[in-house]
Amino acid sequence: MTDILVQTIFGWPAIIATILVSIVGLVWKRYWLILISAALLFPFSLYLSGSPAIRGLGLFLPLFPLGAALAVRARKFPLAWVLVSPIFIISAWLAYQVVTQ
Repeated sequence: MTDILVQTIFGWPAIIATILVSIVGLVWKRYWLILISAALLFPFSLYLSGSPAIRGLGLFLPLFPLGAALAVRARKFPLAWVLVSPIFIISAWLAYQVVTQ
């Protein structure tokens, strides 16, 4: 039971949920959804900060959706998309790393 819980919190379900909630928040222009995606991203960023390729920089990953939520609230939507893009890039990088192993 705990293995499934850990995989759900730190694994691909959390990453996919974060991406989907971020996109929905940006499309619907709801900053609170982007704040939820930042909260969903936090456990994954803790896990990612232990990676030798990232080395602690993963802890800064939830700051990007927080900035995007502020940008959506200020009605600066292109800036919000730019601030959320590191989540997509790092998730794609991690997916590539997993698939090529």
